[in-house]
Formats: sequence, C-alpha cells, structure tokens
Amino acid sequence: MKAQEMLENFPEQINPVDTPSLNLRDYAGIVFSGMGGSGIVGDLAKLVLEKSQIDMPILSVRDYTLPPYVKENWAVFCVSYSGNTEETLSIAQEALSRNIKPVCVSSGGKLKELTNQRGLMHFALPSGYPPRYALGFMISTVLSLIGMKDGLKACREFLKEKKESIKEQAYRLAQRLEGYIPVVYATPLMDAVALRWKTQINENAKTLCYTATLPELHHNEVVGLDNPITRNLCTFVLLFDPEDHPRNLKRLEITEQILKDLGVVPALIKGEGNEFLNRLFYLIYLGDWASFYLSQLYGYDPIPVKVIDSIKEKLSL
Repeated sequence: MKAQEMLENFPEQINPVDTPSLNLRDYAGIVFSGMGGSGIVGDLAKLVLEKSQIDMPILSVRDYTLPPYVKENWAVFCVSYSGNTEETLSIAQEALSRNIKPVCVSSGGKLKELTNQRGLMHFALPSGYPPRYALGFMISTVLSLIGMKDGLKACREFLKEKKESIKEQAYRLAQRLEGYIPVVYATPLMDAVALRWKTQINENAKTLCYTATLPELHHNEVVGLDNPITRNLCTFVLLFDPEDHPRNLKRLEITEQILKDLGVVPALIKGEGNEFLNRLFYLIYLGDWASFYLSQLYGYDPIPVKVIDSIKEKLSL
C-alpha cells in the first residue's frame, strides 16, 4: 500500500475496539512501553489520561527496563506494531519477572509468541503497514483498553469531514518547511503531537527536525535564537491548544513576538474542533500530511527507512 493511500484512509483507523476496558482503579500506576511509531501511542494515551484528571502515575517508557518502583500492582502495556521491537520485548519480560502480566498489542511477531506461551492478553493489529502509518489502529486499541474510547467514532467522522482542508493546509505548510530545518515548538498539551511531527518529518521527508516545549524552552532554547547563522537555517512552527495553562498561552504569544522581532514569521497552529480529542488528532493528521508533502517536494519515497533497517541488521549480528 502506498503512503498516500494509507494517509487517505487514516480516519478509518480511528475506531473503538470491542473489548471490556480495564478498571484502572485496580492499579497503582500505568506504564506504556513502545518505540518509534509504536512509542508515540504511549505518549498520546498518557496525555489523554492526564487530561481526564486521572489520579495515578502514568509513564511512557522508551527503553529496555522498567523503573524500580514499578511493582506487580501496576498495569503495563507493551505496544510494538511488528511485535519484534527488542526494547519492548525486554520490558515485557521484565514485567513478567515482577509478577506483572503485560497487556500486549502487535500485529504478530515475538510479542505475540510470548503472549501465547505465557497466557497474556494480546490485541491483534492489521498487518502490512509501516508502524508509523498504523497509529490509528494502535491508539484506538489502547484508548479502548483504558476506558477512553468515548469520542473515537466522532473523531473519525470529524477527520473525514476535515480531510481536504487539512491536506490543503498541510501542502502550504510543507512549502514553508522546504529548504529549512523545521523547529516545532509546542505547549504542554501538544508536546506529544510535536514529537509526532518531528518523527514523521524525520522518517517521511528524510530531514532533520527539532522540538522544544514551553515553558522549558524559555529557560534555555530562546537564547539560541540570538545566533543568526543557525537561526536562519530554521523555520518555526508553534503548536498549541486553547485549553493549555493561561501562562503557557501567554508564553506562546511572547515566543511568537520574539521570533517576529528577529525577522522570522512562525506558523502558529492550533487544532480545530470543540473536543480535545478532535483537536489532538487534527494536528496529528495535519503533521502527517505535511511530512508526506515535504517528502514529495524533496523527491523522496516516504516509506523506506534504510538507516533504521541497517541499524537493526547490525544489532542482530
């Protein structure tokens, strides 16, 4: 399946999974384990849970090991589209060693084999996608499992309605990004979206991209803007949500003005929609399309990730 076809069909991936939700009150905390295109699922699930004011620690882990305080009364979700991500497999094994039965999400692979061997919960994903193009399937599954499926159907219809305008906006944005290093600044509610933009631009458009988050970037990053040699290599995007902390929205305005005073006009972007989930996925979909169009402007096939494949081969030796 070609990249454009997968992007066109992305809204159809947003669909609640017909499964009972876990009672999160039975757990002391939650861990989402994943890497790359599967790892962003944990970041987004963590964001949605925190936005709902859930009263427990939530971690998104991109590593081989669990923190020492994660005990058997924690819920651990292992998400690996291929089922063969070594870091995620390591987390699953470590969870088992702590008497935690991880909930696993994959299209097969060694993770599926482990669930068969150990009698673990496994939720199957459609096969045949690069992981980053299967985000909708993965996040819908995880949100359904954690009791956050409300709004998924409405979000799917919203994205279908907005798709053409999103594509138009994304193409204009890609034209702004072409020839520069994109720098994506975000408010905390859009931090995970900024990371998604970065990784999609990295993989699809085969170009560097950097992110930073308010308010932290006001304590270091902004000083780097003083240097015109590096500043002029970059183009800036500011992502925000109207429900962010008022002081961060004030900081956003200040950041925009700082850039304008330096002769740089950033793209200031918020998601459309009345519901937070709609705004979240609007910006995800916008970034995905922008990275695709940028790949076309640069003349790259967005699908291959040869360097990543090479690294995996070297690690297997």
